[in-house]
Amino acid sequence: MDQSYPLIKPNQEILNYEPTADEKKTKIGKYTIRRLFEGELDEQDNAAINKFLEEAGPFQNPIWTRPQILRFLQANNFKKDQTVQTMQQYEEWVKTLPINYDQQVEQFLKAGIIYIQGRDHSYRPIIVLNAYKVNFNEMSLEQYLRGLTYFLQVVVNDMMVPGKVENWVILIDLDYKGMIGLQINALKQVMSYLQNNYRSRLYRMFIFNTTMMLNVTWNMAKLFLEEITQQKIIFVKGDVKQLFQSVNKEQIEEKFGGTQTNRVEFWPPSIISANFRKNV
Repeated sequence: MDQSYPLIKPNQEILNYEPTADEKKTKIGKYTIRRLFEGELDEQDNAAINKFLEEAGPFQNPIWTRPQILRFLQANNFKKDQTVQTMQQYEEWVKTLPINYDQQVEQFLKAGIIYIQGRDHSYRPIIVLNAYKVNFNEMSLEQYLRGLTYFLQVVVNDMMVPGKVENWVILIDLDYKGMIGLQINALKQVMSYLQNNYRSRLYRMFIFNTTMMLNVTWNMAKLFLEEITQQKIIFVKGDVKQLFQSVNKEQIEEKFGGTQTNRVEFWPPSIISANFRKNV
């Protein structure tokens, strides 16, 4: 990275934070999922990694640390062939990094399509994605992906703390746009890009300002999704209590039910309030 963003870096409170056992690894229905990968892995994790390496390894690229392998294994439901394929794709993508900060990247970052909002109770970065602003008539897919990559590398490098903070929360604003108003194919490409290159990073996704048709579509689609994925994606229909169970209102803009003034400037990134803990 060729820029510095001191206003979003972890303060001493975050660096001193000790996650609970449930924040490191938790049970969702029949699944046990790990949220924090760096640091000490347990017997179950190491057994899964060793089995995979015996069947598919070794992997010579130094990016494949044991925690990183586990991240990809979990994201692929521990399916060997699928994991190998996505690891190979990831290796090719890593060759395109880092993204240089240039005029096109700056234009994307200042457009308010995606920006940093704050942190939740466990200090996870909160990202806002104004999906209704995605428009390939104004910027090319390449410009979107370059800008998105630069942005997320800032989040990973400047906001995460390995072993303590490794996930993010995303708030998506659809601005009541329907299937016609939203560029669905464009959004699919953006979301697929996120999923493929930032494995096991999503903690929660809250989707705001949806239409009735999109709500119906989601209720049908989620029947085909695994319980883990269903729990991560939450359609907010007026009641924002679920969001504020894990986020202080000072971290959230008024348009999402928080107390922070709606942003009109989006870059360079900043965190307005250092009050991350529970609402009182």
